[in-house]
Amino acid sequence: MSDQDLLENYLLPQRLERLREVLKNRILSVTLVLENLHKDYNISAILRTCESFGIQNVHVIPQPGEGKVFKTVTQGCHKWLTIHRHDDVPTCLKELKGKGFRILAGAFSKSAVTLEKTDFSDRVALVFSNELKGANPEVLELVDGFFVIPMSGFSQSLNVSVAAGIVIHHVLRYKVEAGEELERMPPGEAGRILEEWVKKSVRNSDEVLKELGSRKR
Repeated sequence: MSDQDLLENYLLPQRLERLREVLKNRILSVTLVLENLHKDYNISAILRTCESFGIQNVHVIPQPGEGKVFKTVTQGCHKWLTIHRHDDVPTCLKELKGKGFRILAGAFSKSAVTLEKTDFSDRVALVFSNELKGANPEVLELVDGFFVIPMSGFSQSLNVSVAAGIVIHHVLRYKVEAGEELERMPPGEAGRILEEWVKKSVRNSDEVLKELGSRKR
């Protein structure tokens, strides 16, 4: 009997079914890249939004020489996401392009277009950059396009977590209205993630498994 089978006995059937239902609806064709963000509450808010909308994968590029961003990510409140950490912009974007993602950055640029005029079809990675300094020059050079959120008030900028929520909602609605079938989790990956989720859902799961193992001896 596997560790997952053993731990499932410690979950209510409704809880296990909920894990499976959420996993079934996870989206792989949209991902986010958080580049050089430095405020914990912005990062947390963006990750909560991703989880709420069913986006499973988030890519994080911390500030050079600083682990603050990833410290926030690993505190446990975002345990349902798959977080990918990258050392620099080129490495991250190269990996995503190799997986068939178009990279679109929320940044001011002469070539930037509004959300309504942006093509978000197929696999897209959405880049959100530093709250104060904006996008790294490497982002501006390596991405496939730029988008902006149109605003008509005196304020011409939004909090990055608010902007991310607006864009994610728009992108998912764009895909649905275009009749695009959202990419879901393949069985092998779904099984691996479900195993992780079951373990995270049982309090002190490592100790539980250790105790069960000792009973067998």
